[in-house]
Amino acid sequence: MNSLLDDNKVLTLLNNDRIALPNEVGLLFEVEDLSVASPATVSRCGMVFVDIHDLGWEPYAESWCNKIEDENLRETIFELFDKWVPKLLRARKTTL
Repeated sequence: MNSLLDDNKVLTLLNNDRIALPNEVGLLFEVEDLSVASPATVSRCGMVFVDIHDLGWEPYAESWCNKIEDENLRETIFELFDKWVPKLLRARKTTL
């Protein structure tokens, strides 16, 4: 993996086959954590950390709603999310 992240952009497979990536190709990794990443891999990657608590519920609802093909239904469901979820979350917070 480290050779793929270097400037030469060559992926070496377990059977020693090599795959070169063109300059137009970039890689994006999304991982849950870095617990098994080597320091060499981490040093070659740019990191963006987003805490789940900073996101809120909107990105999840929007992502889910974007999968709905019917545009009117998608807009209606997102409007309902937008109207009721904040109220429900506030009510839940006050009862804890």
